[in-house]
Amino acid sequence: MIKDERLKIKEKNHQSSITNLYSSKGFSLLEVLLAVSIFAILVTGLVGGLIYGQEATATAGLRSRAVMLAEEGLEAVRNIKDGGFNDVAIGTHGLATASNIWEFSGSSDTTGVFTRQIDIANVDTDRKTITSTVTWQQTPSRTGSVVLTTRMANWLQTVSDWANPAQEASLDFSGTEDGLKIQVSSNYVYIVRNGGTPDFLVVDISTPASPSLVGSLSLTGNPTNIYVSGNYAYVSNSDDSEELQIINISTPASPSVTGTFNAAGTADAKGVFVVGTTVYLVRDTSSSDEFYIINASTPASPTSTGSLNLGAAGYEVWVSGTKAYVASGDNSQELQVVDITTPASPSIFGSYGIGGNTDAITVSGLGNTVFLGQGSDVYLIDISTPSTPSLTSTFAGAGTVNDIALNFGSADTFVYFVTANSNKEFELFDISVPASPVSVGSLNLTAFNGIAYDSVHDRAFLVGPEDGSEFVVIKPQ
Repeated sequence: MIKDERLKIKEKNHQSSITNLYSSKGFSLLEVLLAVSIFAILVTGLVGGLIYGQEATATAGLRSRAVMLAEEGLEAVRNIKDGGFNDVAIGTHGLATASNIWEFSGSSDTTGVFTRQIDIANVDTDRKTITSTVTWQQTPSRTGSVVLTTRMANWLQTVSDWANPAQEASLDFSGTEDGLKIQVSSNYVYIVRNGGTPDFLVVDISTPASPSLVGSLSLTGNPTNIYVSGNYAYVSNSDDSEELQIINISTPASPSVTGTFNAAGTADAKGVFVVGTTVYLVRDTSSSDEFYIINASTPASPTSTGSLNLGAAGYEVWVSGTKAYVASGDNSQELQVVDITTPASPSIFGSYGIGGNTDAITVSGLGNTVFLGQGSDVYLIDISTPSTPSLTSTFAGAGTVNDIALNFGSADTFVYFVTANSNKEFELFDISVPASPVSVGSLNLTAFNGIAYDSVHDRAFLVGPEDGSEFVVIKPQ
């Protein structure tokens, strides 16, 4: 019996050993599987990082080579231009060398995996835009590209001589309505007329010597002024229910009214200025407010943010920072400075009085200087302290100054303006020394109401009441 008992104990211990053995083997297998999984993840990450790093390095190298080829393309065109400006032919070209001299060849050229195209387009008769594009197959499913652009000029012909301005072109619009104001944006000018059908016009000026009417629109009421910003033209109007009209010009050939704003009362809107999506509108004098700040972030439904009673007519407005500068009909403060720091509650912050009973009807500005037109005079007013503007200088035009445009280029510092004088409808002054403006030149044309200057084309664009040439392009000699 004792022997049987011992036998049972041995069998039990043997079974326990076997169980422990299997348990030990099972735990080791789990550890192995876990270790293999972690190793696989690490290897995948390392391999993926290595592959990604190699691809990124290769991509960066390809892009660097593409940039050098694109830059080489621009330099090659400069070399071709040195042989003659007319050798830079309009169109799409490839490049090649003959006797170590660059020349155009075909419509593209290839270097290894890279394809290069040179596109040349006219800005005007004396300037061209050069675009160098390099493309390559970056991955089996993705194409890489580098695009570099520059502008080249025939300097022998394009040195500006505004001392001898000349009429370059003109357009006659249908009807007898007067052209009032004009704005330039890229290769288009936007014009408003004093009523008529149409009274909003779009002119293509990509070639200033040959402008063409490409779009038009008939608006409710009579437009009075215009400001262009981005894809929209903002028009002030005499209509009592649409003092502000917002026009979509994203397709210049087919402008359309997107939204309108109705200011309280019946006073005509006179001037408009835009910063971002905020519109500043000034109106004729009335018992209602003459100054409005309008939120146009949703162009289809602009809303009033704040308004102010100026106590006199506001003809035009220019905005810089937290201040708006209004050309006013107030006889003691022809320039009114409005604090717009808190748009919901604008307030008069300062003013400058010229004297007399003539209204200031046009205003523009740059930096710390405001240019104010009153009667036949243009006033340069220092606004470095907006609460107390001070006079820097003044100069007299030949007649009533209807509108002002500025040219502050790398070499020029001019004020252009149009007047009611019968012999000098177009004038310009050099204000490189603001305290001592100097008359530069003038033209005897016909009467004009609006002027805009564009530095890209180096042209002044005029609109007026002359039925045979409501729109005129002025160039330097």
